[in-house]
Amino acid sequence: MREIEVKASLSDARRVEQELQKLGAIFSAPVKQIDTVYTKITGNVDEYLKNDHFVRIREKSDGRYIFTVKVPKAVRENLAKIEHETEVKDAKELEQCLFLMGYKLSNKVIKIRRTTKVKDYEINIDNVDELGSFIEIEKMIENERVTDEEILGELKKFLFSLGVPPASEVRKGYDILMLEKIFG
Repeated sequence: MREIEVKASLSDARRVEQELQKLGAIFSAPVKQIDTVYTKITGNVDEYLKNDHFVRIREKSDGRYIFTVKVPKAVRENLAKIEHETEVKDAKELEQCLFLMGYKLSNKVIKIRRTTKVKDYEINIDNVDELGSFIEIEKMIENERVTDEEILGELKKFLFSLGVPPASEVRKGYDILMLEKIFG
C-alpha cells in the first residue's frame, strides 16, 4: 500500500474547514496525537535523511498506540511513502525493543488533529505545537499502474480548489520541519 499526500501550511484553517464543509465534510472531534520518531541515525536534517526507513509510535488521546514504519520513495521531495502500521498494546515495551535493535529517539511532534473524508481522500487539519496549522490530504493506493505523480497532481488540484495557494504547499513531514526548527 502506498500513501500519497499533499500538505500545506494554513494561515486561516477555519476558512478551509468551511470550504470542506460545503463539500459535505464532517470533521471528527479534535484528537491529540504525540508522534515519537525513532531512527538508527539521528542528528540534523541531513543526518536524519540518511535513514532508509523511519519508525513511529503514535500516542492518541483515546489511549491507543499505533506503530508505523515508513519507507520514503526514491524521490524525497514529495510525500509519497510505503507505509505499514498496526496497533500495539504496550508502547513502552515496544520502545525498549526498538532501543535493543539500535534505534534512537529522534524527535517528537505533538499535534491536535481533526479528520474528515471527502471523495476517497482522508483530510486532516492539524495544529502542530511549535509549527502552526496545516492541512494534509492523503490517498492510499494499491494500484501499481497509477503513478505517484498522477495522484499528486489530483491531490494538489483538490487542495488548490479549497483556496489554499500553491506557495503554501509543504513538501516535508512534520518530523523534518521540527528538526529544521531545532537545528536551524
